[in-house]
Amino acid sequence: MEERVYGKTGEKFPILSFGAMNIVDGEGCSEKEAIKMVNYALDRGIRYFDTAWWYWEGESEERLGKVAKHRRKEMWIATKTLERTRRESREQLEESLRRLQTDYIDEWRMHYVWSFDELDRITAPGGALETAVKAREEGKIRFISMSNHGNPAVQIKALELFPFDSVLFPASVLDRFVLSFVDELLPVIKTKGIASAGMKIVAIGKLATVYDKALRYAFSQPIDTAVVGMSSMAQLKKDLAIAENYRPLDETEKLALFKKVLPKVTPQNMPWKAEDWDNPVEWLKR
Repeated sequence: MEERVYGKTGEKFPILSFGAMNIVDGEGCSEKEAIKMVNYALDRGIRYFDTAWWYWEGESEERLGKVAKHRRKEMWIATKTLERTRRESREQLEESLRRLQTDYIDEWRMHYVWSFDELDRITAPGGALETAVKAREEGKIRFISMSNHGNPAVQIKALELFPFDSVLFPASVLDRFVLSFVDELLPVIKTKGIASAGMKIVAIGKLATVYDKALRYAFSQPIDTAVVGMSSMAQLKKDLAIAENYRPLDETEKLALFKKVLPKVTPQNMPWKAEDWDNPVEWLKR
């Protein structure tokens, strides 16, 4: 697979990275299958694994941990906190370390910082960012990250307040048309040398009918890696086949893809950019 430099971390990763949210019973993936998938991904060159403390009550982290116990040096593990205070986020970090069976996290994210108020909470005295800085000093995390799903202006402001090492943001073809992180945020990232990871690549399944082109579109963006969620060995192999044989979309293919997906650009299909994720009827207001 093509590899790209991951910001200033000193690492390079393949264009395809492993989204571990769905390697859980709730998505029809047994523990045995999950462990087999993670090992297979490593054997085929994937190194970056993205998970989170609350994914299926910790099951995602625990399953990654069963592989990390034996192959930790081959893995880059990114996990997240949704807590906004120093104390509560520290509790989540310690629990993540236990579940992942490791004594350090490569990349720890302030996750889903969706508004300026949320940004104020994590950066205020006693906020979660203090936990991240302290944990980095202790060697419990290596790099500090943040993610946002809706308004790229929030992350742009965040980068003025703190030198985050990386950012995770939506980079699907649908996201190209509404509050585009690739258009607004990515140029700022590039000037600062900050690592970038794309998510929502197939828009939670809404792009299943154009799966191959959806992945190729994301890979063609100037992001460092694309985190793609997967819940079966068949899906992993499909993603690997596309990544290993990747060629950028030509202009004719790109225009045809735009034409096909434009009717899907609605709040219902993109709840992460709606005013209310649970009732996605209006676009997020700036």
